[in-house]
Amino acid sequence: MGRIWGALALASLAACGDMVGDYPELMPTDRLLAEPALPGHATDAGRDPAAAGNALDARGRSLAARAGAAPAAGDAALQRRAEALRARAKALSQQSPAEDCPEGSPDCPPN
Repeated sequence: MGRIWGALALASLAACGDMVGDYPELMPTDRLLAEPALPGHATDAGRDPAAAGNALDARGRSLAARAGAAPAAGDAALQRRAEALRARAKALSQQSPAEDCPEGSPDCPPN
């Protein structure tokens, strides 16, 4: 009986020896308590906040203009599919919900 307990104790101690995968590496205290690092462009914004704001506004307008641009017209099949989906969406938006509902269906809105 003593051998079984000894073998179990030895097996459990061997399992505790793996220091690599059992626990995540903890963050060192010197990194945790360090002063926050500011990005390089923060000094420019500190010197002239209006210029930094204007640059951000210009970049935002540029991104908005690119996002609103039409898709590339290279794929004719994609364009046909997009037109078909637009036509289907328009037809559905003009249709009353009651038109698609069979009489007495519990999923339909009341008339």
